[in-house]
Amino acid sequence: MKYFKFWVKEPFDIRVGNQVETIQLLVGSNVSKAVAAEEGALRAKVIEQRIAEQQPKPLNEYDAVIKEHVAQIIDDKNIVTVCRYGAKIWNTTQYTILDLDHYRKGWLDIFKPLRKLSLKERIVFKFEENLTRYPQLGGDFRIYETAKGIRVICRTYLDPAERAHTNLLHKLHVDWLYVQLSNKQKCYRARLTPKPYRMRIKTIKLKTPLDCETQVYEDWAKDYEYAAQQFSVVRLVKAIGRDFSREPAIEYHDQMANLTRGCKLA
Repeated sequence: MKYFKFWVKEPFDIRVGNQVETIQLLVGSNVSKAVAAEEGALRAKVIEQRIAEQQPKPLNEYDAVIKEHVAQIIDDKNIVTVCRYGAKIWNTTQYTILDLDHYRKGWLDIFKPLRKLSLKERIVFKFEENLTRYPQLGGDFRIYETAKGIRVICRTYLDPAERAHTNLLHKLHVDWLYVQLSNKQKCYRARLTPKPYRMRIKTIKLKTPLDCETQVYEDWAKDYEYAAQQFSVVRLVKAIGRDFSREPAIEYHDQMANLTRGCKLA
């Protein structure tokens, strides 16, 4: 999981053939904005050199940085960022988080009591059924209902960058785009606050982490946070195995998601 606390977006002049071109670079640092600017100048020089020598970008530089404003650092394995539409997002390398909106149907399902269950109940049923099939998931889970599906927090961490774990997530019917993002960013993500449109308030569009430093964002965030108090993001369905609800990141998740409020899910 790679993230930065400080960001700058600045123009840099580079030579392309016989001309000077201006490029805009968004650069981050965990030290200061001044250090980020220095890194930007160095990066511009590297880009200029690669163009001159017609060198491709090394594959190891394609690891995705979380280009979002860091709102909270819980610890070295858990941070909270602000996504492009303003919601708070938990990013973790401590837990495996599964967002399940569907379940994989099998022909044997006709012999199981699935027809009497709601979609979300079916998803939970199928997940529990898979636990004996995939012991690598561990034995400790917190299962939540969300507005559209089910969120499972597994106490066992499975590195999303490993192919075997990517394949496992696909077998569990985890959303394909979510799996790819987890793989690239080397962490799992979970939304902590409601989607604005579900609360019927104006949605903001944040193009870079720097947008969170503007007065426009601060004014919007006040209205958003006030509205969010009337909604919950999750509702606990059940816990399996050992209780890990008192671990700091889980407590933070439950509190930010308004778990105990029992409000409408959004």
